[in-house]
Parts: sequence; structure tokens; C-alpha cells
Amino acid sequence: MLYQFIVYAKKENLMLFDVSGEEWNFPHFYALPFHIADIKKINEYFNKQYNLFTNVLKCWKKEDSRLIYEVEVLDTDHLPAYKYSDWAAPSSANIFNAISVKEKWILQQWKEGSDYQMPWFQYGFREKTEEWVESKLLGRFCLVEQVRTWEKGLLLKIHGFNNNYYVKTVPPIFGHEPFVHQSMTKYAPEVISIDEKRKTYMMREINGELLGYSEDIQQWKMTVRRIAELQKKYIQGELKINRTIPIRPVHTIINEERLHKTISALENYISNTSYQNLFKSIPDVLSLVQTLKFKTLLSVDHGDLFGGNVIVEGGEPLIYDWSDSSLTHPFLSIVHLTEEVETFFSPTLSEEVLSAYIDEWEGYGQKDELISEFLIVQLLQPIYYIIVYLLIISPSLHDNIDKEEVIDGYITKWIDNISEISGQT
Repeated sequence: MLYQFIVYAKKENLMLFDVSGEEWNFPHFYALPFHIADIKKINEYFNKQYNLFTNVLKCWKKEDSRLIYEVEVLDTDHLPAYKYSDWAAPSSANIFNAISVKEKWILQQWKEGSDYQMPWFQYGFREKTEEWVESKLLGRFCLVEQVRTWEKGLLLKIHGFNNNYYVKTVPPIFGHEPFVHQSMTKYAPEVISIDEKRKTYMMREINGELLGYSEDIQQWKMTVRRIAELQKKYIQGELKINRTIPIRPVHTIINEERLHKTISALENYISNTSYQNLFKSIPDVLSLVQTLKFKTLLSVDHGDLFGGNVIVEGGEPLIYDWSDSSLTHPFLSIVHLTEEVETFFSPTLSEEVLSAYIDEWEGYGQKDELISEFLIVQLLQPIYYIIVYLLIISPSLHDNIDKEEVIDGYITKWIDNISEISGQT
């Protein structure tokens, strides 16, 4: 994969180019593909090859064999020039004449700008964020490291003298995340501070192993018990969230209108046979929703709970990344976890993990009734989440980098479940 870079020092109005004879080019390297948001290699490259301290703003353009990133130069007091690189104003006619036709197009498009700008895609946002961090930590840190950036958020790691922290900025669609996370005292990493206006929050770093790497089934059971505990505390009024969290009951999300819209939006992603089968399944899906006994029992659903969003620290599972959270049927939260256990361990241990979760709901129904409720939720889970993604989350974003991957995962499960859904109604 070719990685090219628009590297710009805004205060000086200078852009970095590689120079070969009379030809000037945008800096670039070739590498095996990596996730579009994982930009550590890019910053390391510019530090090692050009002695620059940089901040990746965004993936400016994505093509099949090329990704172009826009990169901000942070330390502009010293802009080193080497034998094979130099700086020039992007408006310079000499530069425009010295670059290739393809790169002329890139430069011209960049100069015209873009109407689509997440706050952290803008020059100067990183500097303002570091000023905010300094005001909260009183300067007790030595390094800010950029971890990820894409339209779903910016993540920075703050290397402190005694403790490390993470600072996360989220888009408006996930604006509830900092406050949901903050309310999860005991269940999530400690939140140090929130900047509501900038949709930014700082949390303490947790040190431990990802649950997804753990071979200790007891840690998986402990995780589902803690999920049940926090969900019941919310229902009982003991856990309060300071800001509005999306309310998405299963029976209001999975309705006839939304099913038709969702399936219609999938026409170009699936075969005609699958497309027709999904439409035919609508009456059965709606009937299955009506069999839920706890349609109006709402609590916190993480929205993306799997082994990669849980870290076990000191024997205690802590859950992070609450961006997809909402109020809905609580059982949705553990569907993915139980399926992970079945895949990585065994069906028997998956049943044990489910049992550990259901046991926490004693008093809400007989155990066999609660398990039956979970099995219905499990069938509805991919339908529920793909509706939320396609009709609520995706329209608020622009690039939707992982859209195809999300669709493939949920649609495969929905199609595989059609006959079982029919058998339940």
C-alpha cells in the first residue's frame, strides 16, 4: 500500500516535499496495510526520517492502493531541511510546476479545502487540547502521544510523571460517552475531567490484560456479573447518568418502517436472494419482538461489548469505549460476549457465562423464562444493531470507513437466523 502525506506547518505556511533533482513530491512510504485510524507508524516515520514532531489530522483520501493523510507539524520553531527534502509555500507557482500531474490535483484539492471537518481534523485543535490537559494535570506530564484519529474520535495518551492518562474526543453522535463513562464508577476507568463543549474527556490509564486474551473463564463470568450489577443499579435508581443517553428500546427500533428502510439500504451489499429473504422475514421479526417480556425494562447497553473493550486490572474487569451505549433491553449487552466464549472456549462454557449473568437477575423472573428472553434477544441483536448503525449512527458520519465490515457482520447473522426466527413465531 502506498501512503502519501500532505505535511503542513500552518503558522509558517510551509509544506514539506521530497526533492529529487528538479522534481518535487509529497512524502510517502510503502507498507503493509494498517487500520486507517492507527497512525502511530506515521508519526514515528516523520520523527525518524525528518526529525519532525507531527500530528495526523485525518486520512484525506482513501483509494484501493493508496491512502493520503493530512499531517500537522507541531513544533514549527525548527523546520529541518535535508538533502532530499525541503519546505515551500503551497501557493508557490514554482512548486506547482515541479510536481507531477497527480500531485497537482492533490495540492489543488487541498487548497480548495473541505466543508467536512471534525474539530480534531483542524489545525490547532491538538495544541488547545494539550493546554486543557496542562490545566487539569498542572503540568505533571512529559509527553503527549497520538494513538488514533478518524471521524469516530481522537485518542491521545498522556505520559505523566506518576500516572498515565488517555484523552478522548468524540463526534456529536457520541456526545453522551464522557458522561456515561463518568457515571460508571467502579465499572470503568476513572474519569479525571470532562470538557463538555469540546466533547473531550480524560481518563486514568488502566494496566492489565485485555479480557479477549484471557484464558481464565472466571474473568469472563465476573465481567457479565458486573454488567448485570450496573444495569440493575440503573434500573433501581442507584446509578445516575448526568446527561442524556440515547433511548432505544428494541420494540421502537425494530419496527416495520425501519426494517423496510434498512433492508432497502442493503440492496447493493447482498445478493438478490438474500435481499428478498430479508424482506420476507419482516413479519416474523416483528412477531418475535412482541414475544419479549421485558420490552419496557430499559437499562444501559454498552453497544459494543466484547473482549477487546474490557481490561482486567487487579482482578477487576473495567469496561471502556461507551460511545455506542444507549438505554435499551439490558440483555443485548452480553450477546457478543457469550458468542466469543463459545468460539474461544466451548458451547458449555458459554452456557456457564450466560448462567452467571442470568443468575444476577433473580427476582425479575424464573431462570428458564429469563434464558428464553435472552435467546429471543440474541436472535434480534444483529437486526437491532444494524438498524441503529445504518439509520442513526452512519448518517451522522461522512466516511464510514468500517461500514462494510459492520454490515457484513450483522447481515450474515441476520440471514443465518431467518429460519430460527421463523420457528420462534
